[in-house]
Amino acid sequence: MKNLKNKYITILSALALLLVVSSCEKEIDVDLRSVPPRVQIEGLVKQDSLARVRVSHTLDFNDNSGYPFLKDAIVVISDNAGNTETLQQDNSGWYVAQNIKGVIGRTYSLYVKYEDKEYTSTSKMPPLVKLDSLSMYKAPIMDYAIPMIHFIDPKGETNQYYRCLVFINGKQLPDVNELVLSAQFMDGSPIHQFLPIFTNDEDVDPIKQGDDILIEFQCIDKGAYTFFYTLSRIEDSKTNPTSNITGGALGYFCAATVDEMTITAEWEE
Repeated sequence: MKNLKNKYITILSALALLLVVSSCEKEIDVDLRSVPPRVQIEGLVKQDSLARVRVSHTLDFNDNSGYPFLKDAIVVISDNAGNTETLQQDNSGWYVAQNIKGVIGRTYSLYVKYEDKEYTSTSKMPPLVKLDSLSMYKAPIMDYAIPMIHFIDPKGETNQYYRCLVFINGKQLPDVNELVLSAQFMDGSPIHQFLPIFTNDEDVDPIKQGDDILIEFQCIDKGAYTFFYTLSRIEDSKTNPTSNITGGALGYFCAATVDEMTITAEWEE
């Protein structure tokens, strides 16, 4: 089964080269030995949604107890329209805005202070790009089909970057990498891109007939793209993802426009 899965990945990777071109970024070596904890920040501002930031710290490579939320951090979000807000931590552990929501075209700034150390980042919210449609794609050697997105990259918009999240029956599979795309060399082109879905459980098909599949399609800026692109390759490269946050923290800050579309998983056996 493992060899068959590897064949799936090889074939789908070859097909991907015909559908999309991705840019390469310099990556940084990561030391997997016991190291002191580092602050980790996840910040997201979506259009028409309140800003959210999670502050945690890393653990030793062999510690699987999860990333603990950090309390007593100062978290501030501001935008280039003159709005500023200090976020409050809710019961889930996230720092959540009460007023600042994402507006297309605005640039957002993040400021985090924890234990006398400061971390900053900026991210500009790109134009909204909508999906045209979804379909299911089944390679002959596969036991199940995978979703394929169809959309047109806006002509004249420079450096469009995309991120796709897949929810199967309302849940994300924790061991499935997210797809990130660069349309740097595809200005104004129609894009047809499958979303490879594989899991570490080689005896269970991750998608079954009749499953409800939701695609969250994000348009992001280059800094966020670089983080998610390098994160998707961390298992093979053994490198730290390239953060767009200054001050030494790991993680990302991302202002994103979002479109969603659903499909029922159906295909001919």
